[in-house]
Amino acid sequence: MPRELPGMYWDDEKKRYFPLSSRLAGTTSAMEPPSRPQQTPSTVSRSKETVSRKRKFFNRDSKSSSDSLSRDKPISSGISHWRTHNTFREFQPNGRRRRYLQKMQMEILSSGAIESDLSDLNGRFPLDVGETVSALCTRGDVDGGNIWIGDGAGWLYTMDTREPDHRWREFFLGTPITSISRSGPITLVTSFGSPSRALVTRSQTIGLWLLREFPPNLCDDVRCGKVIDHRVVVGGKGGALCFLDAERDQYNRLRSESDVFSLCFQNQNLLFLGMRNGVIERWDLRQPKIGPDVIVNMSKEGERSGVAPVQHLHAIHGHGLLIETMRGDLEVHDLRYLHNATPLLQLGGHVSSYKQRLGLTIEPGENFLFVGGEDARLRAWSLRTGRALHSDIASLQTTPGSNPFHAAYSHPIQTMEIVPNDEKTLLWMGSHTHLHRIELGPSGILR
Repeated sequence: MPRELPGMYWDDEKKRYFPLSSRLAGTTSAMEPPSRPQQTPSTVSRSKETVSRKRKFFNRDSKSSSDSLSRDKPISSGISHWRTHNTFREFQPNGRRRRYLQKMQMEILSSGAIESDLSDLNGRFPLDVGETVSALCTRGDVDGGNIWIGDGAGWLYTMDTREPDHRWREFFLGTPITSISRSGPITLVTSFGSPSRALVTRSQTIGLWLLREFPPNLCDDVRCGKVIDHRVVVGGKGGALCFLDAERDQYNRLRSESDVFSLCFQNQNLLFLGMRNGVIERWDLRQPKIGPDVIVNMSKEGERSGVAPVQHLHAIHGHGLLIETMRGDLEVHDLRYLHNATPLLQLGGHVSSYKQRLGLTIEPGENFLFVGGEDARLRAWSLRTGRALHSDIASLQTTPGSNPFHAAYSHPIQTMEIVPNDEKTLLWMGSHTHLHRIELGPSGILR
């Protein structure tokens, strides 16, 4: 029997030693190729276990989550689903994983959202601010936690969301505040009435305010306003005004045949105006003298009859336009194919008929829509699938700890704003003179 030499093996046919490296590489043609070791049942089982831990973990979670979600079972453990949600987010996204994430997010939101016990100093629920809450907007401070509140008397407040009883007055516009919009450090506040006013402030310049008062023949009854970068647009009776710089008086007048009820930007140059008569116009702010293009006339679209004033407009997903009308339409249209007015999504169940302002907000990821109804309900939909998060029937009155998607409020929700913090994702809502705080889930649930 030949001796074993380190790094060498014995070839019985050649009667000599060869390096192990040549045997492994298979470079010697004269030699008999090394025989493959036979696999025993134990080695076969071990080879099957060579799948990485991450792959096995993903397969296990995807199977369990898809099985549970396909059966539409309620969440039994919010913590386990939240951990699974975080695990899915670690992988490179693709269509299948996005669908799983969307389903898990919907399950967590629909079953885990609760009404917070937001009471005043006397323990009365809900928190009463004394005046009608007409507008909400995050302040975007460095420390976070503060939001703007506009009321029906014309006062602009700042409130610390960590201590809701701490509110202080910032400015008095004299007429009901209709909108608050923020872009970077600039905040725009508009007020209704004659004369209408627009207030501009910067977060870096504390206590410095720029107030514009519009003559009735220029822009009256301002109902909406938006700021993007340094550009400001306000909409009211007979059209809109576009200020190229928020802090300068140079403007372009955008005349329309109807009153502007809502507006939104697709980018810095493309502006959409929603009218009282249901028409939606698109303006190119680089060439305002050319005039607008009519995108869609909501009063002539759909199966419903009657005029459909456009109350809310939001550009989403880069090519979509979310439209909400006073008639109850809630649709997403594709801006790439305007020749076909068929909407991408039609979200059924929204209740609206005559009230001029109902709360509506879209979370920053543009995946979920939250809307207040004229029947004092809070409803929510997925903007990816159109699936509803709310129940069809409100089985109870809103109380601390109740699920807001299964309950009814005492008054319609007029405004809302999503305010995330380090621990939770919160939805703040204004209903008549009351403030409500909804805990949607852990921080990051909407990412």
